[in-house]
Amino acid sequence: MSIDVADKKDLIKKQACFSQLNDKECDILIELLHEKNIKCGETIVMEGDIVDSVYLIVSGTADVRHVYLKNGVSEFQSIAQLGPEQAIGLNEFGFYSLSGVRTATVVALTDMTLLQFSVAAFHGFALAYPHVNEVMRKFAQIYLDKNLPNK
Repeated sequence: MSIDVADKKDLIKKQACFSQLNDKECDILIELLHEKNIKCGETIVMEGDIVDSVYLIVSGTADVRHVYLKNGVSEFQSIAQLGPEQAIGLNEFGFYSLSGVRTATVVALTDMTLLQFSVAAFHGFALAYPHVNEVMRKFAQIYLDKNLPNK
């Protein structure tokens, strides 16, 4: 499956933290995206791994879960399902791992098509384009205001 530029731009614009990017910025962000096909049952990211990439879901469904040991046996608790137009490693306020590590494991429930971009490449992009940096800071501040206790 090859995803066309218009569909990539539409998917980017549907992410709240990217919705205020202009067309030029979206076009540059599209260049950072790499299509990735995932088979049903494949682990996309693992809890505790370094957050090095973000994935935008084009098609398919994934299960977000916490994996733990119980009596020496690996078990999991499903906490959410993600589908088309949603993201792995990104929330409405932008990159959301303050620790820099994945907070859950994500496994494909169906065959999936994802668009992947590296966090490092995105940070370089944001530094090169002041408006992108400004938008991301604004969304990060909203996140912090909602999630940190009042001082």
